[in-house]
Amino acid sequence: MATFVGIDLGTTNSAVAYRNAYGRPEVIANREGQNLTPSVVYFGTDPPAVGQEAKEWARLGNEEIASFFKPHMGNPLFQLQFHGKSYSATELSTLVLRRLKEDAEARLGDSVDRAVITVPAYFADPQRKATIEAGTAAGFQVLRIINEPTAAALAYGLQKTGVDETVLIYDLGGGTFDVTVARITPAEIVILATAGDHDLGGKNWDDRIATFLSERFAAETGFDPLDDPVALNEVLVRSEQAKWTLSERSATRITLQLGTERRTYELARTEFEAMTFPLMERTRRLTEEALGEAGLSWPRLDGVLLVGGSTRMPMVRGYVSQMAGKPPRAGVNVDEVVALGAAIQAALEVGQTIADAVPRFTLGSAGPGTVPAAAQPAGRRVTDVMSHSLGTIAVSPDGSAYVNDIVIRRNTPIPARDTKSYLHQTHGGANTRLEVYLTQGESPTPLDCTILGKYVFEGIEPTGAEVAIDVGLSYDANGVVQVQALQRDTGRRLPMQVEPVPDDLSWLGRPPEPATAAARPELIRVLLLMDVSASMTGQPLVEAQTAAREFLTRCDFTTMEVGLISFSTMVALQSPATSNVRRLHAAVHRLEAEGSTNLTDALEMARGQLVAGDRKRYIVILTDGYPDAPESAVEQAQAARRDGIDIVAIGTGEADREYLRRLASSEQASIFARSGELVQTFGHIARVIAEGGRALRVIS
Repeated sequence: MATFVGIDLGTTNSAVAYRNAYGRPEVIANREGQNLTPSVVYFGTDPPAVGQEAKEWARLGNEEIASFFKPHMGNPLFQLQFHGKSYSATELSTLVLRRLKEDAEARLGDSVDRAVITVPAYFADPQRKATIEAGTAAGFQVLRIINEPTAAALAYGLQKTGVDETVLIYDLGGGTFDVTVARITPAEIVILATAGDHDLGGKNWDDRIATFLSERFAAETGFDPLDDPVALNEVLVRSEQAKWTLSERSATRITLQLGTERRTYELARTEFEAMTFPLMERTRRLTEEALGEAGLSWPRLDGVLLVGGSTRMPMVRGYVSQMAGKPPRAGVNVDEVVALGAAIQAALEVGQTIADAVPRFTLGSAGPGTVPAAAQPAGRRVTDVMSHSLGTIAVSPDGSAYVNDIVIRRNTPIPARDTKSYLHQTHGGANTRLEVYLTQGESPTPLDCTILGKYVFEGIEPTGAEVAIDVGLSYDANGVVQVQALQRDTGRRLPMQVEPVPDDLSWLGRPPEPATAAARPELIRVLLLMDVSASMTGQPLVEAQTAAREFLTRCDFTTMEVGLISFSTMVALQSPATSNVRRLHAAVHRLEAEGSTNLTDALEMARGQLVAGDRKRYIVILTDGYPDAPESAVEQAQAARRDGIDIVAIGTGEADREYLRRLASSEQASIFARSGELVQTFGHIARVIAEGGRALRVIS
């Protein structure tokens, strides 16, 4: 009967784990009896050797070696040539996965046909798709792709029951770095935020030693090992050995025999730590970025988990202890924890629970916070996030540049889906094709992001001079991207073709053609007027803040600017109209409820902010009752409408529906939201305004 496994497909080493007879995840030893298999391939044999044998050949300086290829997954430009054949990183990873499969089957005495495979949290769409492709080619049904820190949190959570804590997972592997903030409760594991760099890992520490040695050797002998592949390989091997020696000792001696020259160098741990300190600083910046995204500070964390073989370096433990103000958690095998977590996820994917395993025995090594398999909960729900924003290339509001228009923001829980609407110029029926360039990244400049693909939608019906096209983007549970488009007025899903991304994307750095700029949507400015009087204290204010955040999420900030005014006894401009989403979220967070309801002055302030210009202008009011001077407020609303400003009046709580109609520009712009409906209402209004405000309607 075939079984399933969890696989940590690493840059330097890989591991495979399964669920043993006691219901616990356990790493499967390879044919050499080791739990870790080097992710190295040697092409001097037929078939190619994978693992420890290949690494031994690498240490001997053989050139027919492939290693450190994982960071190049999904990169079509990465190709290695051996015996007249080219190998991509995906094909090389297939060889490693096939070796893991064979070793697992030999140890278990059973076929292994399903697997959960881990990836760095910072892997983007091409790398995730390539990992699935490699797993499939190796003979697995890939049940799931899971982020490495999430797998570590799963394995750690298995040891802790009845806990409710927030931990930071600091994952420094051989070639990648991820940092993740996770909330672990008895019922679930929720990933709050993640950040990382897929070009930062233990190899960078090796390279610093290699550079140090090469410079010294070149200065003394005139021969630079950096210019000779065979010599450089020898230097890299000695550098890795020195790094691990310095994890145990305060100094080491390194001897290089390159050609006829032989030199020996002393390297102290203090020197090593000084030359690699900038690398530690890179991890600090990313760690603080993840904490900021999660809205947390170091004192609010319950602990730090170290994951990845490179965290065995004393400098890492010391640096993390200094950042956190306390030492990292103990009891986690940094080399195996990711594979163990992948095995747990595999069990969940096939429908098993922690309580399914028999027989059930208490583990003799169980310590505080651990329980036997029989007492474990049925299985925690896992909520993961993606570390890259997903968007499209659009034209900036002033028509001067192409921008990255983010649709799904980073650290949004996955699976995730969102839609942006674009007005498509039909040119009398001559233009029935829409090209969508998908981006992954945070920079507003498209060329600084990953261009995932060119998606072409055909068959647009020219029902008017312009038609609204809803472009839907989504991340599935694996973090893989999906895209579709719908013509709004016909309700028809448009057929899609994927075309190659042009080699020349230099046009993205130039101003759009005049015809493109002329077709851009009209610019929009919106002011949210939020009632923060005493009657909004408590849950009403919390719901109002959540609704405001939903409004911001649904806005198209390539064509919109939004501001925030709060009104109670005092009226405050919390934020002028801006496209800076972070500033707006901070303004929403600052809202506090107290005092009475001075809507009149709030409307007057909004009129002053919404000066006439080339923008459509909106005021969106939220109130839960009558203002202090209701007739004066109506007069200000009428004056705003005479100025050409549209007003949407949203009421909740004790708000009077007839009074809302007197404030609003139209019947459709007067909305009463019952308890629990406010978030949906604000999201709907934001979307309608982004599309030009022509379809305002009451939410039923």
